[in-house]
Amino acid sequence: MSGPVVTDLGCKFFRELPETTLKRKTIHRFIAGQDTAIQELTLAEAKAKAELGDVFATEFLLKGVFPKTSGEVLARLKKVGGAGDPLRTHRFFFLGEGSQVPPDTTGVQRNLRFLAVTGKSEGGGPDLMISTFHPDRGDLELMAWDRKRGGFNYYRTVGDTTGWIFAGNSRHAVEPKTEGNGPFQTHTSGNFIMKELKAPWINWDSPDASISPKVLPAAFRDHPWFRQRESGGALTCELEVARPSITRWTKARFEQLLPGGNGTIERPRRIMEQILGTPTVNLVSSFTEGTQVARAESVDLPATFFVDEALSNPMIGLEGPPGFAVPGKVYAQALKTFKVRWTDGGNFTRPGDTHFAFVVPERAFEDIEVLRRALKTGLIGERFAASLLMVDFPNPVYSARRAKLLDHVPAKAIVEAGKSTFGQEMAKNILAAAEASPANSPEREFAERWGAGAGWKAAFNKTLAGYYRALGRTLKAQGGFDRIFRVAESRRNRMRAETPLVESPLLFATTNVARSARASLRPDGTVV
Repeated sequence: MSGPVVTDLGCKFFRELPETTLKRKTIHRFIAGQDTAIQELTLAEAKAKAELGDVFATEFLLKGVFPKTSGEVLARLKKVGGAGDPLRTHRFFFLGEGSQVPPDTTGVQRNLRFLAVTGKSEGGGPDLMISTFHPDRGDLELMAWDRKRGGFNYYRTVGDTTGWIFAGNSRHAVEPKTEGNGPFQTHTSGNFIMKELKAPWINWDSPDASISPKVLPAAFRDHPWFRQRESGGALTCELEVARPSITRWTKARFEQLLPGGNGTIERPRRIMEQILGTPTVNLVSSFTEGTQVARAESVDLPATFFVDEALSNPMIGLEGPPGFAVPGKVYAQALKTFKVRWTDGGNFTRPGDTHFAFVVPERAFEDIEVLRRALKTGLIGERFAASLLMVDFPNPVYSARRAKLLDHVPAKAIVEAGKSTFGQEMAKNILAAAEASPANSPEREFAERWGAGAGWKAAFNKTLAGYYRALGRTLKAQGGFDRIFRVAESRRNRMRAETPLVESPLLFATTNVARSARASLRPDGTVV
């Protein structure tokens, strides 16, 4: 049985769906881009389709059990298996984009939520994850690892209904009909999302920024999930939930593409988009708190703002950047120049930066994992990967120049015994296009990088060292840092415009820089 035809394929479709659309105690399916309407599945149909091989399906839905709250889900899992079953161990994390707004501020939409995880795979990472605004209410988002087919199955409820929707598997995030639709508008590659992945984990309860109980409603402060939240907070979530989950799916994805390490990849462009483009990002910031900038002798700046982390990762092995910092008085003056304020646009405004200063997007860890797998499987080689990433290297995210090289991706890629000619074929395509391209084209820049030959590491390290020295000079002067600040705001604005992951105005500070303004770094440390 099917419901009305669905035309809105974005992730907000599920948030705005009336709960009366779903039948109580029923499994529904709507994989946006593949299904045209929400379908009701009988238990027999759900079992026969063999799509639901995760613990939530096997312990709940396929047994006719339809929990309404995340608390009910975890209570039942406490009875699964024997005393030592990992599904009986539950861990809780707390976050919110307004979590660090002073507790005495009223009327602020803090977007506070819990993450609950349980189970553990052999390679690390949980089997089931729940995101919820309240443990004892409905409207849940749940991800569960499919033990039969691999990847995470995505489920959700709407309001207080006991009807559940299966919204797809991680693999649907990277298939032509379904990519970018439904939950995969945000879970772009089918992964668990922890956008503030690194210390100091702005917006998460963490060792660097605990969330005060006072920001919660009084009656909620003693809830077991809050009292029993992980003491390591975001640090534990990063190391034991987010990174292992992303690695787990990326490994399974490549194993599905190349069973036994061999096979034909029909759409290598989808992989290269994660190497050359910016399908998603993580957020990183200074360790200096926004309120301390004016008093600080210097304000540290995240190195990944200036250069791609993948270049200095052991898989490519170039020399890493030095620490970058700007004098505190220079940063403080920039805050005045650009009229920086942290505001929700209504009930809260504070002059200056967010809780931690200089929040900026960086290359997503999930894209680094794709690059790692592309190298490990032999799809591409280190020199080719490095030559690609050194194109417009001062702009590790949102680089139109580097993304232009996607025009030259071969239609197919064949991998046999850990080797492929794909990289050579793509390099040949780019070099051929470079001959007829303008002097400053990305194709010509790639040709220059590729031309370093066997000495590519020494050549690239020399180029990067010169860039780092130039940045050091730029950051000392007020005018230089002001221009760097414009680059940062340009990248924030791109994220604001291009992803629904920006859920609140409080994620970034507000400035007087026009949203349409664009700025980028150059290899000589200057800004255009």
